[in-house]
Amino acid sequence: MGTVKEFPVYRIDNFEDYNQCQHCGNSFYIREFGKHIQEHNFLDKPHGHDFYILLLITKGSGIHNIDFKTYDVKTGAMFFIKPGQVHNWELSKDIDGYIIFFTKEYLLTEFHFNQLQRLPFFYTRVHEPVMMLDEDSVNTICATFSNIDNEYLGKGKFYHDIIKLNLKILLLEIERRYEDNSTVEGVSKYQNNQFYRFEQLVEENFKDHKTVSEYAEMMSLSVKQLNGVCKKVLGRTPGDIIQERIILEAKRLLIHSDYPVFSISETLNYTDNSYFIRLFKKATSMTPEQFRSRVTLHNVA
Repeated sequence: MGTVKEFPVYRIDNFEDYNQCQHCGNSFYIREFGKHIQEHNFLDKPHGHDFYILLLITKGSGIHNIDFKTYDVKTGAMFFIKPGQVHNWELSKDIDGYIIFFTKEYLLTEFHFNQLQRLPFFYTRVHEPVMMLDEDSVNTICATFSNIDNEYLGKGKFYHDIIKLNLKILLLEIERRYEDNSTVEGVSKYQNNQFYRFEQLVEENFKDHKTVSEYAEMMSLSVKQLNGVCKKVLGRTPGDIIQERIILEAKRLLIHSDYPVFSISETLNYTDNSYFIRLFKKATSMTPEQFRSRVTLHNVA
């Protein structure tokens, strides 16, 4: 197949930081956003991460592309990126704010992993990966970012513990405001939890498991029960959600790599390349090659 070019997936230790310490350098990072952009100008190209990102904009403008959707960057915008998403941005020179990276392992002492996974702003299938904050909320959340930044730079006694406590406060402050603005009416906590569990299972297994019955069995639910949960939370069937995740991965590979279509089909575990092409065309009204040509031509990604 030859040399294949694919979008980069960064780890936290890919970001040079002279204030890193040996304890958290590979699992946590905070920067004023203007400085972050100046120091890492390669980030305007599409890329992924294996960590979570919180980004607060306090100044400037631009656009932020996240998995083929474009969002406005402006004062008060708060962005949430989870591991695996592909994004890039075009920003004004006066851009500023705060950006935090953290791995799931970094927060396990403060959050059970399931709690972290169920934070609503990291579930962008239900909600958008951005919310707009009013001035009071910007000031409150910005103060918590600043507290974390000061601890990270100062490295005083117990600063790791103080950073983690403040990060937990930050996530809870965001969740409180996010839920106030992004509620799904009539959905119970049980239904939300089951949907989030289903979405996580799809994220982990979509290449190998493509039928609704397989996921229902993993969750100890009937197909009817799983269908009811997905319909209630998202208004879509489980089959729709599984297929959308497969098509998203195909789009990522078509635009951000030079894999030939048959190789993408194999990567997604389709033995019949013709079937994969028909599936993609049914979902997008284009063949994979047409999608690659059109999106590349218009520079959407």
